[in-house]
Amino acid sequence: MPIVLICLMLVYAGLAGFVWLRYKKRGETPYPLKMELAVLAAALLVHGVALSLPVLQDQILIMGFGYSISLIVWLMLMMYWCGSFFYSLRGLQLLLYPCAAFSLLLGVVFPGKFIGYQISDWPFMLHVGASLLAYGLFGIVTLLAVLVLLLNRELHKRKFSALVSFLPPLLSLEKLMFQGMWAGFLLLTYSVVSGTFFAEAVFGKSASLSHKTVFGILSWLIYGGLLLKHSMTAWRGKKVAVWTIIGFVSLMLAYVGSKFVLEIILHR
Repeated sequence: MPIVLICLMLVYAGLAGFVWLRYKKRGETPYPLKMELAVLAAALLVHGVALSLPVLQDQILIMGFGYSISLIVWLMLMMYWCGSFFYSLRGLQLLLYPCAAFSLLLGVVFPGKFIGYQISDWPFMLHVGASLLAYGLFGIVTLLAVLVLLLNRELHKRKFSALVSFLPPLLSLEKLMFQGMWAGFLLLTYSVVSGTFFAEAVFGKSASLSHKTVFGILSWLIYGGLLLKHSMTAWRGKKVAVWTIIGFVSLMLAYVGSKFVLEIILHR
């Protein structure tokens, strides 16, 4: 598994370099999206097989820090690959591939503890599945929010730049950001409700006021507030993007951040 992750990390880093070089050419030739997606599809297939083998062989879901990071990266890249056939996502790769490569590097250096859960436990599996999908969606949404901030800054300079010509229009980025946020919010709602009010059915014990619960509910409130205000007042712009990033930081602290502290720092 570590060797496969290192190879995948190099592939994603190579894709990051490829996209960056095309970005620097400032549209001299048409962007070869089909070629990029073909390479990504092959990498995702290998990545998915590597993640699936332990589950199929031992009938357990591994949730150590390194495996969790790798799985979230795979979900984010898969969402980008699928979404590229329906939306203009050009520019997202500038952030997505470097983040994917760096995240896999973290997973290799800090694999964490081997923690396995029986996949026959359906309430728990549904809770984990919804949580991981929410993580992947909000990861994409956060990268879109960063692009919104960067594009806002370039547009306020009132001069033509390579970034403005490479990215989709600002309104398109914000529309995609909110669409992804709605989907992620629905998944996060299920995750929060199942993990809080139906904890005995999911975890076999009653819910407790832990850091995971606090940060999970806090991120849910942030995203819910953003969507509510956007629906009522069409709120958009830099403040929305900043609060979107804050919501994801809170979500990271709820699960991935806590696993890093417990498994890597405290060795629990």
